[in-house]
Amino acid sequence: MTIHIELSGSGSGAGRPKYLAIADAIEAAVMGGTAGPDEPLPTQRELAGRLGVTVGTVTRGYAEAARRGLVRGETGRGTFVMSQQGSGRDGFAAVGRSGGRSGMTVDLGLTAPLVSMAPDLARTLADVAAEPDLRELLGRPEPRGLPRHRRAGAQWAALHGMDPDPDDVLVCAGAQHAILVAMAGLFAPGDRVAVESLAYPQVRPVAKRLRLELVPLVMDEFGVTPEALASACAGESVRGLYVTPSCQNPTMARMPGHRRQEIADICRARDILIVEDDVYRLMADTTLPPLSRLAPEQGCFVASTSKVLADGLRVAFLCAPPGTAKRLEAALEATVWVTAPLMAEIVSRWIMDGAAQRAVAANRIEAAARARITDEVLEGHPVRTDPAAGFAWLPLPRPWRSVEFAQAAAERGVIVAHMEHFAVGGAQPLQAVRLSLCGVPNRDTLRAGLDVLAELLRW
Repeated sequence: MTIHIELSGSGSGAGRPKYLAIADAIEAAVMGGTAGPDEPLPTQRELAGRLGVTVGTVTRGYAEAARRGLVRGETGRGTFVMSQQGSGRDGFAAVGRSGGRSGMTVDLGLTAPLVSMAPDLARTLADVAAEPDLRELLGRPEPRGLPRHRRAGAQWAALHGMDPDPDDVLVCAGAQHAILVAMAGLFAPGDRVAVESLAYPQVRPVAKRLRLELVPLVMDEFGVTPEALASACAGESVRGLYVTPSCQNPTMARMPGHRRQEIADICRARDILIVEDDVYRLMADTTLPPLSRLAPEQGCFVASTSKVLADGLRVAFLCAPPGTAKRLEAALEATVWVTAPLMAEIVSRWIMDGAAQRAVAANRIEAAARARITDEVLEGHPVRTDPAAGFAWLPLPRPWRSVEFAQAAAERGVIVAHMEHFAVGGAQPLQAVRLSLCGVPNRDTLRAGLDVLAELLRW
């Protein structure tokens, strides 16, 4: 691929950081169709010589292009253009209208709780309708939400190991919105935010819109390492850390207590603000303290409901560090003004009467059963399951690449999430896919989809 780029002068790259100009040029080539899927990019040294920049600048440019979902890095091979169709930038290969070769479609892509396990919505709506005065739910309260909804949010956060003042709780329209509010309220354009090298995919578009630079951190089987965070801070300053410590998506890594303390200590020492997204913590049923509890003046905690109650109820509670609620409230107001009070009312009632907690327990039991099925069908393969998680992480044998495996599965009617969907930065040490175990309606459908994957793995 030939990259045409102007790094100075009056062109479109004028005043633009050189590494961003490189990423912009790659994006223009990919979106314009002049760079096709799997086409190799020049080596970093070759492009640096051609453009008269440092190799480090090209490395950052390629990392930014990977963050945008445009390219992928392969250890020992180079950097290649990602397909913008089929495997898609959303991380899921497309299945035709007729499904796979057998006519079957099994969606193991998106994670979601089982709707059948959700509390009784009809009964809750009837109870709400019976109230003598509903005007409060039809009006527009202050952006952070009605006081009783914030109290319910504080109780929900307490189940996650937090102890927030309801005045520091903001009602948001789901975890993704809460992450946006936190990052918009705490960070400024150009700030560097450290993040897991395999992370919740929606962090990338949020960072892009806010003009934040994501700094990928090396992970091991327990998640982000303190050494990786300290190393990231050794050069340029790091302003924030986005992390999912209790049941990491997609790898399911669980951060032990001593590591949580080490990371919290680094954040305190270097004044790094934490955005802690522990959406699966209740499923994991851990008693370990959140990072935001260990460093309360640094930590911004997201306690969501969608992934453990019902995906259509877009409600999450954002626990702000002391003294920052007003800043976060301004970011919330600028996005949705206020989360729909009726949605927050439903979730709050479920929390206060215990229905939410019972639904989580039911989902946990079903998730454990589905994890056992996954271990059984994929026996002999290095699949990683967790009795408390509704998804699994499947490292792939050579020569499979995750994008190709996802496409091959889709051709057979099974949707999985490939690794590039989660990757932040350059080359990853392994190829893997994530499997949603609770996104299908029953265990038989799950088993059928897993059988297809097991057959692919035997190739």
